[in-house]
Amino acid sequence: MNVNLYQSTPSYSLQHAILMYGANPDSVDLVTINAVVQTAAGPVIGEGRGATKAGLLDMLECVKEAVRKPLELLHPNVIALTDDCMVWWEEAKSRRIAFKSKELGRRAAIVPHPALLFVVKGASWYVFALAGNKRPTADTALYVSPYFNVWCGGAICTGSTRTPTKEAVTNPDAWTKAFFESAFTHPNIHGLNQLVLWEHGCFAFWRDMLDGKFTTFPNEVLVSTNVTVQKLIHKLQ
Repeated sequence: MNVNLYQSTPSYSLQHAILMYGANPDSVDLVTINAVVQTAAGPVIGEGRGATKAGLLDMLECVKEAVRKPLELLHPNVIALTDDCMVWWEEAKSRRIAFKSKELGRRAAIVPHPALLFVVKGASWYVFALAGNKRPTADTALYVSPYFNVWCGGAICTGSTRTPTKEAVTNPDAWTKAFFESAFTHPNIHGLNQLVLWEHGCFAFWRDMLDGKFTTFPNEVLVSTNVTVQKLIHKLQ
């Protein structure tokens, strides 16, 4: 196998292979390091030798530069970041929100929103509310986000939401934009005072919001999750 990424880069050829053997698909009982023989028909994996822990560690040291993530500036709203997880916050401000539900009809308006904490991990997407409007710390308390289409535990039901394309998956702004451009159709958290602390329920609350009852988001309606940012990040490990 020869790989040429761009015309200006050298041509690469397969040099070594690491094979893992197991009694079943969930176990690894033997690891071998195999040389690769270049033939007219293409590369062929040759005879291997048993790998040792020290040998594998040495190999990882040799290849770390090839897999090292390049140094880059982080988005200023990012709280935590790994190869498969991104946590960021959004300040409290007025944004457009749209509903398409039997109880509220088809309505949209620019209304105040609380500060929010978003998480994207693999194929999962979460949102939580924040009572303060400043960058959260490890001890910052998380609240149930007051939105429809969000499950207990913060998981977002994407439905027909157009999530960011491959080129934008590491851009927090693209995810936030996708969230607020979707139409909110139904609450996934049911029961009085479970989504918002409002006497007549979540539909009445959002009707009041759409009618312009508040100039800033009323944080007193937020429901506690009894989870802090630190506890959440620990769960995401």
